[in-house]
Amino acid sequence: MMLDTISPLGGDFGSTNALASIPWVTASERRDLGAVLITCAAPSPERIKSIGLAIGCSLPRSHGLVVECDGKRAIWLTPRSWLVLCETDDEARLLRSIASNFPDRSAHASRYSDALCWLSLEGAKAEELLNQGCFLSFSQGGLPVGNSKRTPVAGISAVILREAETVWTIGVERSRASYFVEWLEGLTLSGGE
Repeated sequence: MMLDTISPLGGDFGSTNALASIPWVTASERRDLGAVLITCAAPSPERIKSIGLAIGCSLPRSHGLVVECDGKRAIWLTPRSWLVLCETDDEARLLRSIASNFPDRSAHASRYSDALCWLSLEGAKAEELLNQGCFLSFSQGGLPVGNSKRTPVAGISAVILREAETVWTIGVERSRASYFVEWLEGLTLSGGE
């Protein structure tokens, strides 16, 4: 159960809401994503593996990686923390599993759904638009598909996932979501389009 069912962008709980006013891409608010933040005090390889077993999804062990399994996506945030995207109905089970498997609190899980607003950008120009607000990658090919990055975009903290060549999922702080969408709406392409 989410603590706050009111969308920062005016959408309905548990649905995907189109944001029609963003040019060159199909943009929508994702209200169907749950999120659990997992932290670990001493992240040994054995403990990281144990956490993965407890939640039913391996945790990535290096920067930028995303692991997908059983309807969940584990995103590497730091060497000691991961964000697990899941169905909203699965959040409570993940929290209970971490609490029962790590009673010493060497690993801790907290509900994070209410902290972030998730947006989806789809289209051939999505990467070009995002690059106007941040530096996505040192790689010549850009941020690889299936990878993520934590970075400020237009001065707003964000978690960016590249789902497919032209599909991006972006999590921004709820309190900054409307500013982020306003920034997207005001963008122009470098070719003067």
